[in-house]
Amino acid sequence: MHYWGDKNVDWEGINFAAEYIGKNLRRWGRVSVRDYKEKYGSVRIYLSFGWYSLLNITHPGYMSYWVYPNWLHLLDCDYLSKIIPVIFNWFIIPYQVWLYRKLYSDMLKKYPHLKKEILCCADYPELLKRI
Repeated sequence: MHYWGDKNVDWEGINFAAEYIGKNLRRWGRVSVRDYKEKYGSVRIYLSFGWYSLLNITHPGYMSYWVYPNWLHLLDCDYLSKIIPVIFNWFIIPYQVWLYRKLYSDMLKKYPHLKKEILCCADYPELLKRI
């Protein structure tokens, strides 16, 4: 795509778009965003939709159970991880998908000249076809 040192690239816009989308998916959608960054002049956001354990709800994108006491970790692994997807995913996944599309749309409106850079490496491009 682009390399550092390329002159006619809006590096600040690409970085802002990645940060805006990644942080707001975590904050407002409790989406498990594992990482967001600019790489080779493109927006990269690594995520997965849905809640599959208590950790996904309380610490989205966090990969370690060290935040919980041992008894809660065991409870989550043995019982809650079987119940949480059934109870919540029927309505949380459509909401997270809506938020995903909205945040990408917001960045495309703000930076129309970066459309290719914002959309080229999206994790779920099929959700962004009509934007």
